[in-house]
Amino acid sequence: MTITQQKRAYPDKTQAGPIRLDHNENPLGPSPLAIKAAQQALLNCHRYPDNHGSALKISLATHLSISPDLITLGNGSEGLLELLSNTYLTTKNSAVLPNYSFIGIKKIIQHTGTQLRIATNTYQYTTTEHILAAVEPTTKIIFIVNPNNPTGTYISSLDLNRLLEQLPSHIFAVIDEAYAEYVEDTDYPNTIKFLSTYPNLIISRTFSKFYGLAGLRLGYLISHPKIAKHLNSLCLPFSVNSIALAAAQASLYDHAHMKLSLAVNQQGRKQLMQGLKKLSLTMIPSHTNFICVNLQKNSLAIYKQLVSDDIYVRPLYDYELPNHLRISIGLKDQNQRLLEALYKILPQEL
Repeated sequence: MTITQQKRAYPDKTQAGPIRLDHNENPLGPSPLAIKAAQQALLNCHRYPDNHGSALKISLATHLSISPDLITLGNGSEGLLELLSNTYLTTKNSAVLPNYSFIGIKKIIQHTGTQLRIATNTYQYTTTEHILAAVEPTTKIIFIVNPNNPTGTYISSLDLNRLLEQLPSHIFAVIDEAYAEYVEDTDYPNTIKFLSTYPNLIISRTFSKFYGLAGLRLGYLISHPKIAKHLNSLCLPFSVNSIALAAAQASLYDHAHMKLSLAVNQQGRKQLMQGLKKLSLTMIPSHTNFICVNLQKNSLAIYKQLVSDDIYVRPLYDYELPNHLRISIGLKDQNQRLLEALYKILPQEL
């Protein structure tokens, strides 16, 4: 796609205004094909959507080279993680979650009344040993965010396979792969290939991040056919709207948008990391569309100054990382505005 074509496809993405680098969204927005499909679906919004999402399941199955029988669709991946928790967790068992992991899962577990066991890993790395050490006889599910949010690190294929080998078969391993499409490292696990060996494996993915459909709320689970059949039977009727179904299906066919999204992310990550290094800041090597930065002091004052400049990033107090900010990778001019603001702020703060 040429620069002229990009401007036509994404006409409003570089206008002045707030710089939103706090929710790890695709700065390009959705695929032009997805927008067109959503507009067409809107014409029939007086009709209920396909209760099973059959057309999307078929397209998604083709895209992933799996059977549609493995797929469960839902109103965002968090809604599906909540479905899993409400289905399999009780007050009599426990769930394991590594420390410094996506806080939404922690809240979901707590709402079930299940005992939450935190794996005591460091914020940079989670290992098989950390997770298995937290497993107890009452454990029913282990949750792993891979790549991890908010750190951007991941568990390798070798380590994940070792974990699944040692995990008792009655314990579900739920892998949240919200940012999987951004990872290009060869040792990142292809978890779908693990399904035939480990029927207790459940994979969670979303159309919110890479595909730029966060506002439409659509996620999906991939699991053993028996598990998927059971979960599908528990889903509320019409839980995924017709506009989301149409946009998601169309986005799977826009390979140019996928390629451009990866390229923009690669360039933006390089731009931000180089700029942040000039400020002598420490960063966790990221494999996603965000960077976790250590400011070496409490981040609140810096965060507030960025907000006053109409720039929004994510403080990590609720992750017990008070010195850190999570910065989503934006478009080139957005990244530059952030760096320029930090250049003005940080010499006075550090």
